[in-house]
Amino acid sequence: MRPVHLPVSVLEHFYRGGAAIAELRGGPPRCERSPEEWLGSVTTRFGASTDGLSRLPGGTLLRDAVAADPQAWLGPEHRERLGDETALLVKLIDAGERLPVHLHPDRGFAQRHLSCRHGKTEAWMVLDAEPGTTAHVGFSRPVGRGELADLVARQDTDGLLARMHEFTLHPGDAVLVPAGLPHALGAGAFVAEVQEPTDFSILLDWQGFAVDGPVEGHLGLGFDVALEAVRRDALPRSEAEELVRRSALDAPAADRPRALLPAAAAPYFRAELLRPARGLPVPQGFAALLVLDGRGTLRPRTGADVALRRGDALVLPHAAGPHTLNGDLRALLFRPPGPDHGTGSPTP
Repeated sequence: MRPVHLPVSVLEHFYRGGAAIAELRGGPPRCERSPEEWLGSVTTRFGASTDGLSRLPGGTLLRDAVAADPQAWLGPEHRERLGDETALLVKLIDAGERLPVHLHPDRGFAQRHLSCRHGKTEAWMVLDAEPGTTAHVGFSRPVGRGELADLVARQDTDGLLARMHEFTLHPGDAVLVPAGLPHALGAGAFVAEVQEPTDFSILLDWQGFAVDGPVEGHLGLGFDVALEAVRRDALPRSEAEELVRRSALDAPAADRPRALLPAAAAPYFRAELLRPARGLPVPQGFAALLVLDGRGTLRPRTGADVALRRGDALVLPHAAGPHTLNGDLRALLFRPPGPDHGTGSPTP
């Protein structure tokens, strides 16, 4: 097996954006509401049968390829800890407008109410941001259950945002967003998002967006239940600031992958910067790779080098690795949780 280049696959959504993805990845013309591309995805959009699934060259779904040969794609150690799933989802998100205030359930809520062992902790690698772009993450003071329900019922967006921490985003930043925290990515942000492999979102704000919030905003649970997933206590400013790593993607060249996120991300996923000073070893195991700029080559364990250039997105099967990265380039490597973390029953 060899590393596989992913064809461009754009998702339309209820919010505007997509120009930054087109500039990085190319691909066919798209409408003004094409703000996402899901990379290396075996996860479907909530309630859909195939929307969101990545296809390999030739049209085969990555989900089907992994299911047909999990040993080759994932490897024995991964299967023992995480089962026969990739346990990873990566997206490109181009926010042409501020996203709604929303949140994602944690694993406990997902197990109780959605029969899923994954919640949706996520993290953003800020690829670009217009001057003054911000993000809101977490409540800065406690918000009562009735108070929150009233804000949602009245669609008081200003009231929600006023109760949240706001951060200015800069190109190169990395931001961890734990499940349960309300958040809103600001207009002008272009991010690579790594997350748990679900599409669980609870909307607190939908006014002015092309979405039916009262119907689609609560995962089919009703808001009385869905709002139980919200972390309503005050997130101390010091803890909020620890979620943000400034200029993480701008680190100098090195001889090994450089971790981009706080240790709190480790049970959910790994995100690393690859910027080779010379031959940089890329660990064996299932992963998604995104080339941010430059050109280079990826040398698999056997066979010819794989050429890389800006905008390329690849999936790396376990059986193809380990690899060595060479060239004048900068790339992001996204991997499932590390060896100290598991998310479910091992493969029988």
